[in-house]
Amino acid sequence: MYKVLLVDDEELERKILWLTLQNSDLPITILGEAGNGREALEKVHLTRPDLIIMDIKMPGIDGIEATRQIKALYPATEVIILTAYGKFSYSQQAIKAQATDYLLKPIQPPQLIEAVKLALGRLSHKKFQSCPAMDFTILEEQLKTRNLKESKRQLTLLLELLATSNPIPLAPLLNSFALRIMVIVTQAVLSAGADPAKVTSFEDDLAQDLCHVSSLEDLKSWGETMLEKCIGLLGLNQQFDQGQLLVRKAMDYVELNFANNISLNMVAAYVHVSPAYLSRIFNKKTGGSLTDYLAQVRLKKAKQQLRLSTATIDQIAAANGFNSSSYFSTIFKKNEGITPSEYRANHTI
Repeated sequence: MYKVLLVDDEELERKILWLTLQNSDLPITILGEAGNGREALEKVHLTRPDLIIMDIKMPGIDGIEATRQIKALYPATEVIILTAYGKFSYSQQAIKAQATDYLLKPIQPPQLIEAVKLALGRLSHKKFQSCPAMDFTILEEQLKTRNLKESKRQLTLLLELLATSNPIPLAPLLNSFALRIMVIVTQAVLSAGADPAKVTSFEDDLAQDLCHVSSLEDLKSWGETMLEKCIGLLGLNQQFDQGQLLVRKAMDYVELNFANNISLNMVAAYVHVSPAYLSRIFNKKTGGSLTDYLAQVRLKKAKQQLRLSTATIDQIAAANGFNSSSYFSTIFKKNEGITPSEYRANHTI
């Protein structure tokens, strides 16, 4: 039996989730509920659930921050994020927090059950089978250069890969993939200089249109419309800074991989430039080195966990890419002037 934790600040919403899952034939046991992100973190440390179904918008520690901390400490845990139409812009952050699936409210029981089935399948096979490993890099670059024809071709290739991996895609899978690609596309045009207010407004319209997507053909049509509108938001004569885009891409890579053993060479390979050039342009645009930026990201994440979780110093060090707790403590004290334990004592939850 797989252990499930339900997280939503609305008691009625939790009850609906509980009743839907209890009346299904799924091999799960609901081990508890939480009314906010902080309570969820405490219960995760105590009960180690396999699957968490969590609302994205809650008071205090929201679903985004809770997911980020949970995935940092327990990367194998499946997290299904619930997001309302009007709050879709939060899903950009949920992608970075490494949530593994997304459902739009109001949740329909069949959608919830199918999404949980997919999550259990991923847990069973130890990989994310419902969304195969895909490279969105070329699509992002074509969007930034306003190449609509090539952008549509890349979308078609991605959908073909999705169809090959899942011959009969289920509605929740299509929905999840659509939300994921929508976030990637909108982030690409935002980094290329699109007006954030216009992008946010257009995102919510697209999210509402997802209720009409029930097949790969629907998804292709919806996706092509999205690409056309996104490129339209950039404008034909808009100037953009390629160096800044390169730095932003490197920063995004660090944000997603800070817990791993990454280096300047690895980041340079990811953005397709030489380490020397990346080091030079990064320093020019930010005033600091990539290595320093990585250290600051790791320390920022570690400080959040020291304040908001009950994980040990050793666990936090490992979750944030430090080779040992002693090295973590040395770097932490050098930057903060106090040890991690002292910092936690001064910032007790």
